[in-house]
Amino acid sequence: MPAEIMVADDGSGSATKAVIEKWKKKFPISLSHIWHEDKGNRKSIINNKAVAHTNSEYLMFIDGDAVPNPFWTMDHFKSRKPDLVLCGRRVKLDQRISGTLTESDIISGKLDKLFGPVLYSAISGETKRVTLGVRLPILLARCFHPHPRKLMGVNFSLYKEDFKKVNGYDEEWSHRRQDKDLDLRLNRAGFQFYPLLNRAIVHHLYHDERAPSEAVQQRVWEEEKSERVFCRKGLSQHFTKT
Repeated sequence: MPAEIMVADDGSGSATKAVIEKWKKKFPISLSHIWHEDKGNRKSIINNKAVAHTNSEYLMFIDGDAVPNPFWTMDHFKSRKPDLVLCGRRVKLDQRISGTLTESDIISGKLDKLFGPVLYSAISGETKRVTLGVRLPILLARCFHPHPRKLMGVNFSLYKEDFKKVNGYDEEWSHRRQDKDLDLRLNRAGFQFYPLLNRAIVHHLYHDERAPSEAVQQRVWEEEKSERVFCRKGLSQHFTKT
């Protein structure tokens, strides 16, 4: 189990709050709900707020629409090192499995079965990247994936002190691809990116995905040419408020 869980909530409603309150009573660890109202895409801000509130020295990030494998926490934690960013990936579930998935399905390990609905969906061409759902011994996984990978917000981890060195997420980046900006600045800061493919597995629930707009892509291109590491408006401002 992790030391604590922080739900960074970018403006959802009372239904989400009710789910969190239910699980607070069941969890043997601290479960905190960090919320702000919906004013557009403010993922960067709420993630920074959650990090500022945590008491843990190590941070593991997962999206709310992703289901972690039972070994997800352990796989991240066992590979952790200072100055290292651990980069996992996701199995992209199809619309049918995502729409019918239940709590009992998750607890019973339905998604993690080698010969099960996820494999059959992949054979039909619906679920994507199913091979990433096979958990391998760490040395074998490293043989298959020896090269660094890009950071994806759905599945990555690093030390809090390392997150502080780039001032966390850039809160002036008020549109999609915030994770790309964080990836670029951590790279410039000299951090090593370690692949956790076929380890720290997550299954990502289906939803429509839109290609980035021209404006967003232009912002990414500009940032790729930049040399900045520490963002001007980020994590640091929230420590003074806690």
